[in-house]
Amino acid sequence: MSGQAKNDASGLPCDIYKAILDQTYDGVYFVDNDKRITYWNKGAESISGYLPGDVISFRCSDDLLCHIDTEGRSMCGPLCPLSRAVNGGQSTGQTRVYLKHKDGRRVPVDVVSSPISGPAGERLGAVQIFRDASIYEEEAKASELLSKLAAIDPLTELLNRRKIEMELDLELKKSKRLGLPLSLVFCDLDYFKHINDKYGHPVGDEVLKGVSRQLQAGIREYDRVARYGGEEFLIMLPQTKAEIAVEIADRLRTSIERWRLIHQEKLWPLNVTISMGVAEMNRDETLDSLIDRADKALYRAKQGGRNAVYVS
Repeated sequence: MSGQAKNDASGLPCDIYKAILDQTYDGVYFVDNDKRITYWNKGAESISGYLPGDVISFRCSDDLLCHIDTEGRSMCGPLCPLSRAVNGGQSTGQTRVYLKHKDGRRVPVDVVSSPISGPAGERLGAVQIFRDASIYEEEAKASELLSKLAAIDPLTELLNRRKIEMELDLELKKSKRLGLPLSLVFCDLDYFKHINDKYGHPVGDEVLKGVSRQLQAGIREYDRVARYGGEEFLIMLPQTKAEIAVEIADRLRTSIERWRLIHQEKLWPLNVTISMGVAEMNRDETLDSLIDRADKALYRAKQGGRNAVYVS
């Protein structure tokens, strides 16, 4: 091929360039100054399900692609990247949007739009290139799930020990910096080994899950509760002095004492109780020392007869 390649009557690349564009997995389409689609490559067909005959001479807003952004807002108005390219002559950076596939489902795509001009500088329309972002969203969801699994106890669905200690360390530093109180409640189920030994571990697991639900339901939105290990739980109470923490802990203790296990469609003859130790942060102490003081208060509650709340 010699000389300058010519455009066809619509201002589009000649057939050889169209053939090249058909080799890319990315979707590529051209629109004229009226935003009517004049070219649609095989990548666009593969990603959207629409054949060229379905879209040529139509606008993408003609109940075709119907782009929306990540917030669910329609992109067929002032937010339309193609409009900025056609009307304002502005290229747009990569944007995550969702197009409507021919079968009705939403497909995440990353789009870039650019104005197209002729040899004399006259504006011919715009091109939009879009790439299927499904795999990136799936990877992001998988990463989010892995992060969640790394932070959650699989049996009780409470935070695990690692996660609560991370959050507690941050809250401790914040509380010291701002001069705010912070309290911990260390909890341990009473005679839990007896439940496992007498009724079996499956029933013991149901007890742990039920107690976890009681604890989670009884705390405030900004509090945190975790399964610390075995039948132990740790509750973080930000901006809470010891006397209020004792009230919260005793309310939780009472709710668990009243709770009954219904499992396998029957009421189990269990009287589940819990012992608790409360400690309020001192100005100069570490995370380990705060947990240790709450643990020692819990030990005193155990020694004092169980089913009680003791404060450090």
